[in-house]
Amino acid sequence: MALPAALSRPPQTAKREAFEALRERLRSSDMSPAAPRLPSAIPDLDRALGGGFPRGTLATLEGAQSSGRWAIVARLLAQATRRGLGAIVDAGALYPPDLVAAGVALERLLIVPAATPLIVARAADVLLRSRACAVIALAAPSLRATMWRRLAGLARKSGALLLVVATQPSPELQAAAGVRVRCERNRGVTCLR
Repeated sequence: MALPAALSRPPQTAKREAFEALRERLRSSDMSPAAPRLPSAIPDLDRALGGGFPRGTLATLEGAQSSGRWAIVARLLAQATRRGLGAIVDAGALYPPDLVAAGVALERLLIVPAATPLIVARAADVLLRSRACAVIALAAPSLRATMWRRLAGLARKSGALLLVVATQPSPELQAAAGVRVRCERNRGVTCLR
């Protein structure tokens, strides 16, 4: 009697093939062209992302200070506050006049003060579960992998875009991100994933 093909291969090979098939399925579902997108109003970035940031995604904006990360956040919040609500979990660095100059409607922006990583994570959790905001932005706190996965899952369920701004994201954050954008001063942006 012949064994089924899956049983005749070594267990490690079968596991590796199953893992690669799952990875490819998840990758293609996250970036499908049919997924609703939120354009950044930056033509080169939107083109690189296939029309904008996919809703329901945890996205990182990575790069050094003054590389344009927060300018992209302001553009996305401006898009979100034209039709609905946006939110920023702020550790005290927010300057509202810059947001107004970028087109953000402050009356439609929730600003949540948060000083510690735990409070930032809790605030993002509550905002995502509320399903009230199209875009939620925060500076990257140091969190465990389980918390980043939880926030990514909540973003997916809520359909919100969770933007995390980081100089150099932790491996845990990199693993949870559905989209990674590297911002470089005088060189523009590069989509890493």
